[in-house]
Amino acid sequence: MPVDFNRMRACLWLLNLAMAVLTAVWMRAAGLSLAIASAVLPALSCAVLEGLATFYSTRRPEPRFAVSLSGLAQIIAFSASAALLSYAVAATGGPLWDGTFEAADRSLGLDWLAYLHGFNDHPRLSLLLSLAYRSLMPQMIVLVIVLGFGGHLRAVPQVALAFMIAALTTVLISGLVPAVAMFVHLGLRPENFPGLNPTAAYVHLAHLTGLRDGTLRVISLDQVEGIITFPSFHAALGVLFMRYFWISKMTRWPGLALNAMLIAATPIDGGHYFVDVGAGAVIAVAAIAIAGRVSRSVGRTDSRPECDARPVRLGDGVAPRWS
Repeated sequence: MPVDFNRMRACLWLLNLAMAVLTAVWMRAAGLSLAIASAVLPALSCAVLEGLATFYSTRRPEPRFAVSLSGLAQIIAFSASAALLSYAVAATGGPLWDGTFEAADRSLGLDWLAYLHGFNDHPRLSLLLSLAYRSLMPQMIVLVIVLGFGGHLRAVPQVALAFMIAALTTVLISGLVPAVAMFVHLGLRPENFPGLNPTAAYVHLAHLTGLRDGTLRVISLDQVEGIITFPSFHAALGVLFMRYFWISKMTRWPGLALNAMLIAATPIDGGHYFVDVGAGAVIAVAAIAIAGRVSRSVGRTDSRPECDARPVRLGDGVAPRWS
């Protein structure tokens, strides 16, 4: 395995450890506890994936397997911590900012209600965009596999790092400017819009309210909801996916189209203000830039040249050549 991959792998696991410590401390300060049983499956999944990555980086060198498996493990681990941290941050958040965000949309000439009615009037388009909105996890898995197995080995740690930066930034900002999202703020009921099936209009409200009034104190990882309004993490991931799917010719245009639809669906399916979407996109651009710079910096410390990413048969024991 290349030196820069091993260094990036170690750095990413150190970031995961730091995130876990920050989450544990913040949860304790917020008076929250974790339902331990709910952490068993994510922890086991990470252990198995990282164990296999170690096997394929030492015992039977297959860089494409090792990079892909380790990348998935890192993202799963960080996702669990970020979800818990979002709850801890919400439990210690201040006054709601919904009125400010609604006013910001209006000042930009963006009419959320008109956008809502436009979706409602086109149910087939609404369904298509809603499916795109729900595609985050499958997209992440496909992205890591496509890049890793496609020989873009240095791109996988970049994806993981950009994901971590965007997730942590989004969670921390959400604590400074909490909001309940547009459907709740305006008192709209999804059933009044038969052409829509918004994914997250009210599903987060019980948890967010419980965290803020102190009635929710035990958090289960298998029941966490997306409780962040500003900035939109969906929009941030949509931009990340566009950038990294673009690396592979096979996924370039499908990835662009799918994530354009995902971002377009975010104001309705996520109940987000338009400024949420813009803020998420800005965070993604910054995360991509930082991850790329870190990756290049680590790469300069490695005397070995770039990977020859020409296709090889993965089952014949031949690894990509580092020559």
